Amino acid sequence: MCAARVLQLLQGGYIDGERGFLVTGSTCQEALRGLKDLRLWLEVEAEEVKASTGSVSQSLDAELAELRSDPAERRFLTYGMVCKQVAFLRTQHDQDVPSALVSRFLAPEASKRFVSRFADRILPVDLSSQPKAESFSRLAKDVLAAHAGRQWRLLYEPFRGGWNTISREDAFEACKEILGADSQSVADPEITVVCTVQPRFVGLAVVNIDVDYLRVEDE
Repeated sequence: MCAARVLQLLQGGYIDGERGFLVTGSTCQEALRGLKDLRLWLEVEAEEVKASTGSVSQSLDAELAELRSDPAERRFLTYGMVCKQVAFLRTQHDQDVPSALVSRFLAPEASKRFVSRFADRILPVDLSSQPKAESFSRLAKDVLAAHAGRQWRLLYEPFRGGWNTISREDAFEACKEILGADSQSVADPEITVVCTVQPRFVGLAVVNIDVDYLRVEDE
């Protein structure tokens, strides 16, 4: 059933530049439950921000408008499975930068950390492209150019079905070319480049928290 669901979703077609969160779980069902936990958590947090910056009536009006809107226009859109044990939650609004949100809700100093009994890890995707060499080259320049010269390291995560597309070596060479080979730092990086590869897309994000914090706690 899981494999059939993956095939159905893959046939939906990729939209260039998609971004959001890859949610991993020990099974497809747990990945989907973890994705639901994340979406509901983000929607609550977003409402708290709105409530603090506007009146109650404005917040209610905005919430009702979103519920009535086309699903494709909602702030967070559940896409579903992209490959075995990996689900995708797509962000729809420009102000929602996945790496920034991850730092907000998974960093050790976060005032309210995201927890889930189902999600194993949350991997941000700030921008994506089709998993092809030419497309990835443009993607890397778009995402990494602003961070040139900073101390960096690479987290490369190839999921099922993406192994024969963009390799670890491809990602590493792009980082060296754009960020600088001399700036690589495994021990004390300023940033971590998160490169995720699966059949739907190759994604890149730049985070400033230790990658260990991308693992979700269950309490």
